[in-house]
Amino acid sequence: MVTAGYLGYVSLEGSRRIVRPERTPFVPWEGGPATPADLGLAYEDVRFTTRDGVLLEGWFIPSVRETDAAVIVMHGFTGHRLGELATYVPWLQPVYHVLQFDFRGHGVSGEAPITLGAREQADVAAAVDHLRGRGISRIALLGLSMGAATAILAGPDLPIAAVVADAPFADLRNPIANRMRAEGYPLARLGAWIIVASAGLRSRARLVSPIQRVAQLAPRGLLIISPRDDALIDHAQRVALFEAAREPKELYVVEGAQHVNARWVGGADYVQRVLAFLDRFLGDTPREG
Repeated sequence: MVTAGYLGYVSLEGSRRIVRPERTPFVPWEGGPATPADLGLAYEDVRFTTRDGVLLEGWFIPSVRETDAAVIVMHGFTGHRLGELATYVPWLQPVYHVLQFDFRGHGVSGEAPITLGAREQADVAAAVDHLRGRGISRIALLGLSMGAATAILAGPDLPIAAVVADAPFADLRNPIANRMRAEGYPLARLGAWIIVASAGLRSRARLVSPIQRVAQLAPRGLLIISPRDDALIDHAQRVALFEAAREPKELYVVEGAQHVNARWVGGADYVQRVLAFLDRFLGDTPREG
């Protein structure tokens, strides 16, 4: 009886935290940029609507170079585009156009249930359509955490060249179980299964794990970035994704990095590795000498 009651609570509260979490206010970190203009970058406020009617808000940041290539940068669960503005855009924008947007239910985009990538695939499709409407034909996706998982899920159905997936999960139950353990909840593995099932019912969506789709990305390029000491998503999750993927693929392990801080730990090596990969599939990266 006690166990049944506990699992019932886990089902209701866990699924609520996924599908309708409290929004993170759309404000910069202390001293951080509020818009690309704070970094000295020109930009446009953009809006586009998904095929299921959700209005998304974002920024189009044009490259300083003439190019028909762009990178769509996508944030993680409960985040928004400000999180990646200062850490990714300044070194991508000299080479490529950059599009940032807030996923549904995040930032200042329209209200909608969050489904950890299932319906967010429509958000990515709308972003790609927006770029193609601007005459941009060569497109790569760069996502972190949920954004990385969503890129893998969406990529097979989109006219894109490559995916950079930083800290994705292979099975969406893995981060849920790890979060439960970190917060002291028992029966984490069983609880994660129940939460995912309940979240699907609550959102009326079929929640899908990237491991089910990653093989279909080929012949698009795939770079999986694994922060080796990630406590939220096991390193083994990235290994499983890499093994299930087809060529062309790369796995970049950043030793000592925690969840979504591989960019900071990897430093210049991270930037060079990502730009070299993008150059392979999009072209345009300047070369020394």
